[in-house]
Amino acid sequence: MNINKVKNIISESGLKFTHQRMVIYKSIVDAENHPTAEHVFDSIKTQNPSISLGTVYKTLDTFVNAGLIQKFVDNKGVMRFDAILEAHSHIYCRKTNEISDYQNKALELMLKDFFEKHKIEDFEIDEISIVIKGQKVQ
Repeated sequence: MNINKVKNIISESGLKFTHQRMVIYKSIVDAENHPTAEHVFDSIKTQNPSISLGTVYKTLDTFVNAGLIQKFVDNKGVMRFDAILEAHSHIYCRKTNEISDYQNKALELMLKDFFEKHKIEDFEIDEISIVIKGQKVQ
């Protein structure tokens, strides 16, 4: 993702564009494994030694609150981050602790149809996310 696109995304969310925010956001977008704050920090610290782990945590929380990324907790209680905001589910491997995206339009449609027919009283659903847990079979 190029710098101008990252700048537009950050600015359009209402946040001030800074070099630190750009580097951290780009790290999340480029990651393939739903990184932790520590993984983000490790991936950027060599090229950006002035960015602290505390700055990474604070910036990730700012991004979550601005709706730029999603945060979720894995089975071990560790916060993980995802830049894909469209409806999708996750596959979680208990053995490797890997999390990968799982998108299936038929599943999303089935869930949407189900909850249109079986509404939850006094509750409006914004999104539905499923985590499929298991382990890779080799």
